[in-house]
Amino acid sequence: MTYFILRRAVAVFLIGLLAAGAAAQPASADTLSDVRDRGLLRCGVINSGVGLSELDDQGHWQGFFPEFCRFLAAAVLGNAQAVEFVEVSYVVRFDALNSGAFDVLMANTTWTMSRDTDLKLSFTHPLFYDGQGFLGHASIGARNLRELAALDRVTVCVSEGTTTIVNLRDLVTSQDLPIEIVSFQSIEGVYDSFFARDCDLMTQDRVALVSQRQNRASDPDDFVLFPNVISKEPLGPAVRQDDQRWFDIVQWCVFATFAAEEMGIAAATVEQFETSSNPEVRRLLGVDPGLGKGLGLPERWAFDAIRQVGSYAEIFERTLGHESSMMLDRGLNALWRDGGLLYAPPLR
Repeated sequence: MTYFILRRAVAVFLIGLLAAGAAAQPASADTLSDVRDRGLLRCGVINSGVGLSELDDQGHWQGFFPEFCRFLAAAVLGNAQAVEFVEVSYVVRFDALNSGAFDVLMANTTWTMSRDTDLKLSFTHPLFYDGQGFLGHASIGARNLRELAALDRVTVCVSEGTTTIVNLRDLVTSQDLPIEIVSFQSIEGVYDSFFARDCDLMTQDRVALVSQRQNRASDPDDFVLFPNVISKEPLGPAVRQDDQRWFDIVQWCVFATFAAEEMGIAAATVEQFETSSNPEVRRLLGVDPGLGKGLGLPERWAFDAIRQVGSYAEIFERTLGHESSMMLDRGLNALWRDGGLLYAPPLR
């Protein structure tokens, strides 16, 4: 399997130049044509850890968010492997997106009002609902925020340029906690310093904390995941505001993964559903034409993507769920009919 990857050193150098205001190609208002002309989807990703987004030993991006890059590439280009992954940091991810360094930011990035309006970005429906939490060294003797308040002083590692540090500052101010904030320009700096015991705690989206404890800690029992959730973190794709058709394509690719799960369609069974009498199934798979034209895509866009990458359930289970090292339950990220928040609008 061949992956089109922009190596980490090159990507970080490129993004640094963009953030510093170096010359970059102007962002186009016809992203679909750009993607087709180059034959590649450029997908911005963040090295968030096992299960979420990381480079494996062969230099291939793996995890929940890279899988959605592949789903989008399969829908637009018919080839899930036609992806150029561009690694970006939390600090400069939005500047890089607006500068045209990539076509879509596919990472654990929180949708907020100010980002939606002030930064000239558009966020699609979330791919993952999470909340900010804390992972602590068990040796500090606190297992939740209430017990933390009884200590004289604790240090917390956190990344700059994130909603995470803003939420932490609000918490310290509102609850008068004995917290000293230690900030870093990269998430790798946060992780490295925390596990080197330079900080008592680190704070991040809870799914990222679970990933780090399970895959970095020599003994996960040496660490405590606090039960406290201090924020709402709807995580998902972001695109520039200058291209409504591209936003619609990314948005409906997200919805297609939900719809496939709801209809019971999987990568291995999608061909069997071509003879379905269900009108929504037939429209989703392009058997009955119409949905592709509205997006500027082939009628089989969803069929191709589901066949090559799978439904939401398949992506979740193999990256974050019970087929992975993360072993996470679906929780809020279950379908609406199963008590979760995932819901696709009608396919008509």
